[in-house]
Amino acid sequence: MQLSRRTVSHDVIESSKGMVTTQHPLAVKAGVEVLQRGGNAVDAAVTTAFAIGVLQPLWNGIGGGGLMVVQLAHETPQAIDYGMQLPGLATPDMSELETDADGQGFSRSFSVPVVKNSENEQGYRSVSIPGTVAGLSKALELWGTMTLSQAMEPAIRFAEEGFSVEGNFILATVDRSEVLRSFPETSEIYFPGGGPLKIGQRLVQRQHAETLKKIAAGGAEAFYRGDIAALMSQDMEANGGLLRMSDFEQYEPIVHSNAETAHYRGHQVSTVPGPCGGPTVLEILKIIENFDLPSMNRESADRLHLQVEATRLAAIDRFSYMGASEISGFPISSLLDLGFARTRASHIEMASRGDHDAGDPWESAGTDRPANFPEPAGQMRDRGTIHISVVDSQQNAVAITQTNMGYSGVVNPGVGVMLNNAMGWACPVPGTVNSIVPLGRALNNMCPTIVSRNGRVEHVVGGSGGRRIWPAIAQIVSNLIDYGMSMQEAIEAPRMHVESDDPMIDQRFSPEVIDDLKVRGHRVMSPPENYLLWPFTEANGIEVGGDGTMRSGVAPGNKPAFAGGV
Repeated sequence: MQLSRRTVSHDVIESSKGMVTTQHPLAVKAGVEVLQRGGNAVDAAVTTAFAIGVLQPLWNGIGGGGLMVVQLAHETPQAIDYGMQLPGLATPDMSELETDADGQGFSRSFSVPVVKNSENEQGYRSVSIPGTVAGLSKALELWGTMTLSQAMEPAIRFAEEGFSVEGNFILATVDRSEVLRSFPETSEIYFPGGGPLKIGQRLVQRQHAETLKKIAAGGAEAFYRGDIAALMSQDMEANGGLLRMSDFEQYEPIVHSNAETAHYRGHQVSTVPGPCGGPTVLEILKIIENFDLPSMNRESADRLHLQVEATRLAAIDRFSYMGASEISGFPISSLLDLGFARTRASHIEMASRGDHDAGDPWESAGTDRPANFPEPAGQMRDRGTIHISVVDSQQNAVAITQTNMGYSGVVNPGVGVMLNNAMGWACPVPGTVNSIVPLGRALNNMCPTIVSRNGRVEHVVGGSGGRRIWPAIAQIVSNLIDYGMSMQEAIEAPRMHVESDDPMIDQRFSPEVIDDLKVRGHRVMSPPENYLLWPFTEANGIEVGGDGTMRSGVAPGNKPAFAGGV
């Protein structure tokens, strides 16, 4: 029996004057209006980022954090890490465990234990120090032309006046309604009158608006060292949370004057350094660069097997070596060494699935592995993230990925902002590369990416979807470079997801190809038939032609993105 499958696509729009893509049409409109008024890509990106924090408050916002890559025209790509930071009171042995491992996802070998009462996933003890306000403010200060007050105006308006909610937002609130209803302030916002909002009903966030007004007037200081931080820390302490005023006061975004960059077939691929998804994307690309991928049919079993195996190798290295850098001091950039990538590539057998171990980057670096290096760690799922891509008429480019990780469910009285649950990024047992470290930054999945050649921006891309992000961005970049696809084609093309174990294969690949993978030893999983449960990253991006024409690419998944051009 055969069943028809729904296919959904997006129009490709073109512009030579500027473009914005992200996961809400009102946020796109806010960013495009900045470009129309003469603002640059950073102005538009920051405006869009503040706006979408109000429009998609479960998935991102000023209660969360993010990563940003900026490439000003013909300059070296730079980056800002404004991810969430673990509280100062957090300790490696703070969690009471229920089971040895959760067994979920695509990396059984790197599963994490389940914490009693899911304290690292929901509620006050799951919250880490937010970074969004600091990061966006710093970007505007370094590279923007607008004031913070101007950039925040649309976000304040959306919070104060409200906006009509859509189906995917309603589904998200219903999906974890038990968590959202557990906190009076939260329940009042998302379940007014006791029931969920209806499609088309307006979501008004008045306390959120007042908080944004204070930040617009007083800058990041108002959030981290004023009344807002005081209200948040007081409520956290009163309810068993770990955040304190001192946590807010010490927070600073990390500015990288050089983004993490690798060359791939003559192109420069830039993302954010540190324990995030970016270095893993680059490692995957460096491994597959050892093969003549362009000569393989993009939807052949050979190409798909190679992509699966390269991703598995990089995933094993990721979970073995990347985490809160304060623990191990591991130089993550060593995973991008040409010799190391060549050695990892040599483990791929085209005829069969391999049983891989972690690589030895110390050998490539010519140094000894430290005797006390920590054990590998797993990582939990993310439930919420958004991505923003912006290019202006001067071909300045910005890629931003923001997240709440999932969300804690906590909205502090008098603040009105959904808080993150980024404690869940850290492994809840001591002695691993990603164990909890006071004020550490645990391994996350975000990887905003810019591809350029000879200093000229060619592609800006990123996505949402937790641990599914970095395998997807590596595939999209390969589609763009190895197969010459447009951004829209590269995002919509059939995809797989794998970490260290078994691949999930898009059923748009032919049955013959999937059967071939099974013969090679892959235990192939099929995605759910329900389109709303789409198991692959929702990406968006912009391509820039040699003549300066920008073309959009947006995923039409269950958290759809939109594109707007000047």
